[in-house]
Amino acid sequence: MKRGVLGIVKDPKKKILFSIDQRFDDDWPSSDSEDSDYEPECSPSDTIDTVVPTVIRKEKCRKRIKANNDNVNTVHRPPSTCDPINRDLWGKCIPDLVLLKIFRHVVESAGAVPFLCRALQVCRLWYQCASNSTLWKTIDLSYGWIKANDATMQLLCRTRFSKLTDINLSNWKSLTVNGLQLLSDTCPQLKSINLSYCRVNSTGVLYMINKCSTLAEIDLTSYGCTDVTSAKMIVQIVAKCAGNLQSLNLSRNQTKGYSAVLKALASCCPNLECLDLSQNPTSYIPLGFDIEQLQRGCPKLRILRLVNTVIEPARVSVRDRNESPGFPELRELSLGRTNTAVSVSRRNEVLQRLVKTSKKLKLLDLRGWSQLTCADLHSVPATDLADLYISGIAKDEGMEMIASKWQHSLVELDVSWNVHSEAALDVAMKKLASNSATSKLEVLDLTGTQVSLGSVQSVLQGCPVLRNLNLSSCRALPRGMKREYHNKSLDHLRKNVDSVAKSNSGQ
Repeated sequence: MKRGVLGIVKDPKKKILFSIDQRFDDDWPSSDSEDSDYEPECSPSDTIDTVVPTVIRKEKCRKRIKANNDNVNTVHRPPSTCDPINRDLWGKCIPDLVLLKIFRHVVESAGAVPFLCRALQVCRLWYQCASNSTLWKTIDLSYGWIKANDATMQLLCRTRFSKLTDINLSNWKSLTVNGLQLLSDTCPQLKSINLSYCRVNSTGVLYMINKCSTLAEIDLTSYGCTDVTSAKMIVQIVAKCAGNLQSLNLSRNQTKGYSAVLKALASCCPNLECLDLSQNPTSYIPLGFDIEQLQRGCPKLRILRLVNTVIEPARVSVRDRNESPGFPELRELSLGRTNTAVSVSRRNEVLQRLVKTSKKLKLLDLRGWSQLTCADLHSVPATDLADLYISGIAKDEGMEMIASKWQHSLVELDVSWNVHSEAALDVAMKKLASNSATSKLEVLDLTGTQVSLGSVQSVLQGCPVLRNLNLSSCRALPRGMKREYHNKSLDHLRKNVDSVAKSNSGQ
């Protein structure tokens, strides 16, 4: 009798083709014979009576069939040291120290938040490693990853911030005195805090200043409480931080009485490296600035930002000016103005007094200083200036001197809206592109200038690393070229500028 996958083949004259009869055995059909190609050892002529009805015979048959299937389908894998049931390598087998080191690299490159918050939810091992307090030293909470309120601050202080040193709380407008005091009590070793656009009153800020004795960097940009940014309060903060203070950002606040702040900085902050007193474009409050006093008191100053600040330089004797050490470590000086309607007297004098010994200067922003000339710029002692912004200032024919002096080091140059003659600008651009081997120029803004098509060709050929070129509103150029080019569009212009020049000359 034939045996099939569904049982015993019955009489073909009957409608029921298959049935399962217990007297022939309960093990039919076999799990190893579910394939439709199953063929028994018995010959078709054998009857049930001739088949050995023993479990041993059937088990041998099953093992033989299964062995043949395994030889065909089995993929040989290397033995695993993990539990064969749970092969989650990241969750079970990777050492804690290795995973912690990986997390540390991620935090250093991408920041602690939101990465650590997401890593906490992966598995127990990741939760333990991501909870390590050494990973929560520098935290930026200004991007809205979590709710900016006292309840969040309380949770983080209780579970994560035992070794916190740097924190950014920008735009935490719901933060109160209690939240800031809790942070100060939990993190007395705090070194840097960003409270820009916050509103905590002077009580909370003073408590933090007194509690965190190692505070070195404070950012109070556009602070929402005028009591905190008043000259009297800032003087108290400066006096308390004293020698520890390295960075102070008071930009977009009223500078009324800030000459006292500058005096306090010069008297007790010898390690100050960054000072930002930039103002809004609509600010007309003058800032009394004793330049030589600050130079003597803060010799390590590297960054000075006074954008849109109306500077009134203090009058000093020639002897004091000559004996002043200047700012020998200065790397960045930003004096640009977006509101050119405000006129500041003695601008060239201010520039010369500020940069008299700044040979290491890398960035110089003088946008809107219309009274300056190219000769004033040429006298700047910096030898390797990288970023120069002189939009709307130089109206004489000395642009060639600037291009010649810093051709080897300029990375970004903004000469937009400068009223040079076409000939003078052509000479300057050819000088800028005179040595392609040493050119580092990546960004060039020529908006609103009289640059010619020949000068553009020279720049494209002589500045191989150029990635951004702005030719908007350049009247001397052919129609269709007056726009900004970057990356692929700049490469296309570089390939086709010669044909544009030929067609233009044909016209």
